[in-house]
Amino acid sequence: SGVVQAFDAAGYDVILIETVGAGQAEVDIARLAHTTLVVEAPGLGDDIQAIKAGILEIADILVINKADRSGVENTEQALKGMLSLAHPVERVFHHHGRVEEVAPFQAEPTADQEIWIPPIQRTVAIEGIGIADLRDHINQHQTYLQQSGGWKQRELARIQNELNNLIQIKLTDQWRRRLSPQDYQDTLEQLIQRQISPYEAADLLVDGESET
Repeated sequence: SGVVQAFDAAGYDVILIETVGAGQAEVDIARLAHTTLVVEAPGLGDDIQAIKAGILEIADILVINKADRSGVENTEQALKGMLSLAHPVERVFHHHGRVEEVAPFQAEPTADQEIWIPPIQRTVAIEGIGIADLRDHINQHQTYLQQSGGWKQRELARIQNELNNLIQIKLTDQWRRRLSPQDYQDTLEQLIQRQISPYEAADLLVDGESET
């Protein structure tokens, strides 16, 4: 987040963040972004991995790259099937798992609709195929966020998340300065020997006494 803030402070209008894989790191990074693209490819089994990681929950736009490969139709149908189960999703600041059954699934969203349904865009990046349409989807999502108030809500959520993280870091630092290394080791040893539970250990280290 620090790098993104630096670019933002430098006045860059568009900041691209590329991640690898489909895990918690991607979910965390998505909280920084106004628009999140999840890129799949035919025949790689990524659709199953996406379900396991919950990565589709953070997607604003789904991209099937290398769409000239065989199996692209199966990949697109799999993604549509997942979206039909997961959506409509209210795309407010967290937009992670807040499901609201207000309209049937539509594969083609519009900028003025109340609920944003991630579009599925085929691309062949090395040939530039589908890139212009993908750009249009990104612009459309930006318009949607601005018109629906989602842009401000995501900014607020990002700032709140950043503030909470800083508070946690500061409180942890203050706690470590007050705690003696010996007290920590003693409590850790009791925990290892199963003399106390993790909750009791936390109470001892934070409050100086455990609740029994």
